[in-house]
Amino acid sequence: MNNNPLSKWHAAIKYHPIVTRLANLYYRLGNRKLESVIFVATTGRSGTLTLVDIFSQIPDCLAVHEPYPVMNGSILHDANYGRKDTVTRFYKERKSVNIRRAASGARYYLEANHLFIKTFVEQTSQDFGDRLRIIHLVRNPMAVASSIYCLHDEPGTEAGNRWWLDYRAPSNLINIAELLENSPRFSNPYFKCLWYWFELEARTAYWKKHLPQTPVVTFYTEDFSSATELKRLFSELGIVVKGIDPESLTQLHSHQRSHQKQRQPLPADLQLEMLNTFITEMTGRSYALPESLSRYVEL
Repeated sequence: MNNNPLSKWHAAIKYHPIVTRLANLYYRLGNRKLESVIFVATTGRSGTLTLVDIFSQIPDCLAVHEPYPVMNGSILHDANYGRKDTVTRFYKERKSVNIRRAASGARYYLEANHLFIKTFVEQTSQDFGDRLRIIHLVRNPMAVASSIYCLHDEPGTEAGNRWWLDYRAPSNLINIAELLENSPRFSNPYFKCLWYWFELEARTAYWKKHLPQTPVVTFYTEDFSSATELKRLFSELGIVVKGIDPESLTQLHSHQRSHQKQRQPLPADLQLEMLNTFITEMTGRSYALPESLSRYVEL
């Protein structure tokens, strides 16, 4: 904790509403070329670093991965527990200013940040209007769940609630906390990781419905190796790509955090069995299954 009175005074001035309003107006001048602001609706552990590597090759595109402020921690908690005013104020005072400053002089701005769809999608839509574009980045639910499971920071843990989601939060669209906490059949932490994937798909579907004027382009992690799919992605986002062979972009693959994994992955057949158990439970509770799921399992 910083108890320096000068630092506190500096922060009070820096984030004063008048100062941030003036900063936003100033950076708007640098955004005159900005055609689109692109965010990613995703779970994380889904290839966001690769997405940034690919978009960084596009002329006049500023592509960043989880830049400051990430909007996790207490802001994520406030968003999930209905404190919209706190989130909106933080977005206006800090997030919006940083986006506009980073995007100065760019034609396209891409931010790969899985906190977007959980925390500040509504504020971003109000801020950027018809310039907003969303990439719905999907990875196999078992791969996402396994990755989070192996990191040992699934929802419900301190780290999991800080970065992913709290399965107990009242704003969740899939409310099964009692099942995840009390049912012996769902006691394996892997089920909390599966819940997270389904919850993110449900939230993406919700915002797609409630932002009908915003283009939402679905892209699957497995298709990073397809030049045809990359061309489609750029086209549907309205991005002009000149002088770049999409085939060369298929060679860009980033990976992270393998050294941080604390658990061994569950056997593949067990993961599939658990996914099917989870799907059966969801349909039994009348939760809609995401369209993307049909790519990975037969429904």
